[in-house]
Amino acid sequence: MKKLRGRLFFHFSIQFGFIALLMIVVVFLATLIGGYFLVEMDRDADYYQYQVEELAIDVGDPLEYKKNDNDISDVLKTENMWLQIIDEEGNVIESENVPADLKERYNSIDIAQMKEREQLAEYSIKYTLEKPLFTDTYLFVLGYQEQGALLINELIENVNTNGSIAEADQSEVEETLNQLEGTLAIYDDNGDIVQQFGSNEHIEVSPLEMIERDISPDHYDENQYTLLDRESGNSWILTVPSKQNQKQSSTMLKKPVFIVAALAGAILVITLLISFWNSFRYGSPLFIFANWLNRMGNGNYKEVLTEQEKKKVYRKNGKLKRRYKLYKEVFQAFDEMAVKLDASQKEREQLEKSREEWVAGISHDLRTPLTTMEGYGRMLGNEQYEWSEQELQEIGDTITEKSGYMVDLIEDFTLSFRLKNDANTLTFNLVSINESMEQIIEKFRKDVAFKDYPIVYEPVRPDRKIEVNERLFERMIDNLMYNAWKHNPQDTAVKVEVTQSEEEKGLEIRITDNGTGMDEETQKHLFTRYYRGTNTEERNEGTGLGMSIALQIAKLHQGTISVQSEKDRGTTVTVFLPVDRD
Repeated sequence: MKKLRGRLFFHFSIQFGFIALLMIVVVFLATLIGGYFLVEMDRDADYYQYQVEELAIDVGDPLEYKKNDNDISDVLKTENMWLQIIDEEGNVIESENVPADLKERYNSIDIAQMKEREQLAEYSIKYTLEKPLFTDTYLFVLGYQEQGALLINELIENVNTNGSIAEADQSEVEETLNQLEGTLAIYDDNGDIVQQFGSNEHIEVSPLEMIERDISPDHYDENQYTLLDRESGNSWILTVPSKQNQKQSSTMLKKPVFIVAALAGAILVITLLISFWNSFRYGSPLFIFANWLNRMGNGNYKEVLTEQEKKKVYRKNGKLKRRYKLYKEVFQAFDEMAVKLDASQKEREQLEKSREEWVAGISHDLRTPLTTMEGYGRMLGNEQYEWSEQELQEIGDTITEKSGYMVDLIEDFTLSFRLKNDANTLTFNLVSINESMEQIIEKFRKDVAFKDYPIVYEPVRPDRKIEVNERLFERMIDNLMYNAWKHNPQDTAVKVEVTQSEEEKGLEIRITDNGTGMDEETQKHLFTRYYRGTNTEERNEGTGLGMSIALQIAKLHQGTISVQSEKDRGTTVTVFLPVDRD
């Protein structure tokens, strides 16, 4: 699952990286657009001031600009404006559309008058200083004609009589103002209107609005021009409609905004495509997993995928399709889980079957001796019958045998559960393997039940010592020896040998007989608790716990038990016990 975690991290990192990039671009675009509108607001406030500032930015260092084969006409595209670039010495080093009557060099007084009047000759001007990096400072002067400024200057020079307009000139002034749709108001030093001419009434403005009109003239529909007649103290205010209609977009920001907008649009489209792709890529497997889990919840472990889902997930060659490779480990885990659950279900069914068989067998095993003992008890309680000593002896022997069988059965139950639950309380001692095996084999040689079963023992050389629980070790060997006796006919030879394992890390105890052997089904369930073999020649019915107990004892000694057998060819049971227990 580490690979799956890594792939998910990689995929989502890439996708969220795109989203983060989109957010950065959007923020940048918003900042750029915000700056663009701020610049446009400044431009709309004073068009000509904005133009000269933008020209200064575009040109930068005029000398370097000229070296790069650029021309001022490339940036000054409006014919009704002119441009002069003045260096620190007052020399005009570059110009465009300049009238012939303008100077080629300006002194300090000229610059001061330019600043005070904001005019050169009959032209209104706007100017800005530009200081490129590591170069000199330059003054950019932009000139243009304004009818209002020209008119008020003409009126002051031609018809001004002691701060007002004489009666002889009033009709001509009125006609000129009507043609311009303008208004002229003359105020005295107390703020009262002395004279007013034009087709419209003069618009009174607040004091602060006078300043704002000067700063942002293009925010208003009309322009105002003010002159003071110093001799009379009268103020002339000319109001004419604004003719500023040169609403051109900013060339400085047009291309970047277009590029960023296109990039943001492309990333937005890519993000939407990624979203749709994600919903398809990650949604489809989730629906399959949900259907899968639903079938498993209903106990259908065999049908991991329906035929339709298989066609959807796998290619014809059996490999996962590209869109599902991200969840390769998940599909493998589901396959493995389905196999394990199916095997577990089969095992559970087998265990249930074995349990039922065991319950039936145990019931029979208990019922058989109890029935016999009950029958003899009733017979002994019959006063009408006189029993001979031989009959009483036979009855006693039978009751003793059946009682012993029941005791063995109960002991097997107790030992099986104790081995499972009390393994940590056992003690182990270091014993000689040959000596312990000799004692166990001798016990079987003396047992009359084994008189028809020749036993051969081959000890290990040299003798080895091993750490065992002596009582349980003897019980394990007993169970394996009794199995060789119970499931085989008379004259079956039993060979017991102890050898060193090939790795010399333990001992192998092999119990081999040349009896009837076992079929595969019996070998498969040989160590299953409560399982009984199907050998019809058994003379005594067991509890079905012998081999299970032997395996439990071997595991407690950190060992194993294996069986090799063929039908009618005998059986070999091999016990491996490590010399050194952890």
